Amino acid sequence: MGGKPQPAQPPDLFVAATLPGQDRPPLPVKSLEARELGDAVGRRTRSAIALAPILEVERTKAQRDWDLSQHDLRMLCLVILDVVIDKMGFGTGAGRIDILNATGPIVRSAAPGISAEREEQIIDIALAALLNDRERRQQFVERYAALDNDSVVWREFAFRLLEERQLPESDERVFRASSEAINLYTEMLGYNLEDAAHADLAVLKYQSERGRLDDAIRTARQAQIRGKAYAERIRLALEVARRDADQAKWTTDVLPMVIDALEHIQDRLRKEGELRAGLEQRRDQAGNDDLSKINRLLNEIEKSERTNLELHNLLITANDTFREEHARQRLRRSATALHVNLRPDIFLPLLASETPVAAQFVSSCWGLLAGQNTPALVGIEQLWGKLLAAPMECATLEADVAMPATECVQEIPPIFDRDTYIAVRDFLRAELNEPRQLSELLEIAGGRGLSSAVRRLFVLLTMEQFGAAQARMQLEIRKTGSRFSIDGFLGDDVHMSRAIR
Repeated sequence: MGGKPQPAQPPDLFVAATLPGQDRPPLPVKSLEARELGDAVGRRTRSAIALAPILEVERTKAQRDWDLSQHDLRMLCLVILDVVIDKMGFGTGAGRIDILNATGPIVRSAAPGISAEREEQIIDIALAALLNDRERRQQFVERYAALDNDSVVWREFAFRLLEERQLPESDERVFRASSEAINLYTEMLGYNLEDAAHADLAVLKYQSERGRLDDAIRTARQAQIRGKAYAERIRLALEVARRDADQAKWTTDVLPMVIDALEHIQDRLRKEGELRAGLEQRRDQAGNDDLSKINRLLNEIEKSERTNLELHNLLITANDTFREEHARQRLRRSATALHVNLRPDIFLPLLASETPVAAQFVSSCWGLLAGQNTPALVGIEQLWGKLLAAPMECATLEADVAMPATECVQEIPPIFDRDTYIAVRDFLRAELNEPRQLSELLEIAGGRGLSSAVRRLFVLLTMEQFGAAQARMQLEIRKTGSRFSIDGFLGDDVHMSRAIR
């Protein structure tokens, strides 16, 4: 009661402990359409998981024996998928020579003068990632959380991206893309929002006329999301022009965009009105099951119409609004201001400098940026307690533009999840059986493929232990007087060992 709050206790690194999030009760999933939400989230989760092998080969390329910094292995993987799917459309698949012909110029462009042997080795790395050579070309298997009505369940997603097959009655071998890879490929295709909107309406009309109401509901929801994305793009463009009317090229750039958007919205409103009228006629003769689906479909169409009407009202007043703002800004006196980019101008130079040098400027820099004298922290232990604590909820000032609707999470998640704490604990238990230096442990962590989050938490806990009180000390840390720079971590090296109690 009224006492000074104590800093949060760190997790015990060498004794089994309750980690953040371990004992929290599951959060309820409340939705009027839980089944549709679960299906949609499940599809998006599986699409994200299918990208994991492509992202992983790029993330771990620095661990290989030779320099691959000039090559983007993600791009090579996507080019390979493009070639294979293209050949599957007209034949049986893509041969190795087809892949080399498509990716070879890309590799040579990134590294002029590269040898033919090294070029094939780089392409083989991308192929091996898609084929899952590391697991003897077995399926990729990942666990993921899915929504089942109002509960969270764990499922497994087994998939392939690429397969190598031998043609019947031939010695030729070809590569074929899996259905998951084809779905991933089609979802990555770029498209124009206006064209996609017209296509959605055509598909929606086709599905509703043939009684495929479940598919039509999903299509209508997708069309509504794209309509909102299109409206937001137009709104932001008009807002940018309004904020700096003198620099906006209203006649040459903005006004043609407004005219095209008005034509697009008017066409969408007409087609949506025709579709809504037809559904309202069918609703009069529909049975109970179809009646519920038709009402939901009409509700989605009405949401899309409201979005289009709001955008239409914004567009028809845009010209007058711009002219009024332009006249007001020309009468306003311009003022100069100091613009500081915190990350490159302040924080990075301080982090890269020696500790005694940085300490001389910290208080003055914070005073300059905050506009007032900032209170000094009591000690290093309080500093690390604040860095490891969950983020604070702050009230934001209202802007002079309408902000999109947001939904607050029920509970602020921890900065590092439970698996990250467990990974750091297991790593220290395995590697800190004898005294070691921080730089040595970071090299071991990188060689074992530990994630960036695990290494960041490991460094933060190390620095927190450097200033910890005796009762909370789990590591003994001493300065070595040397510096290190490994995988983005740089600073004074320290000597680490388990604390003796």
